[in-house]
Amino acid sequence: MGDRGRIVIPQAIREAAGLNPGDKLIVRRDEHGIILKTRDELEAEMWADFQKYPHSLADELIAERHAEALRDMED
Repeated sequence: MGDRGRIVIPQAIREAAGLNPGDKLIVRRDEHGIILKTRDELEAEMWADFQKYPHSLADELIAERHAEALRDMED
């Protein structure tokens, strides 16, 4: 790492990852170390995480509010 905090990614790794000059990378740290991802990779990972939920959280909230409104009308 350079004195300004810059890191050089070896050419073979850049080519294998499809990285080009000017590409923006997201840097994260987890229990295994430092992780570099492109925005597209991170977005795909996040969408995959959302797919784990079998239903829409927005639909669940709407249903809860609807049921609450019906109870309020009964009172």
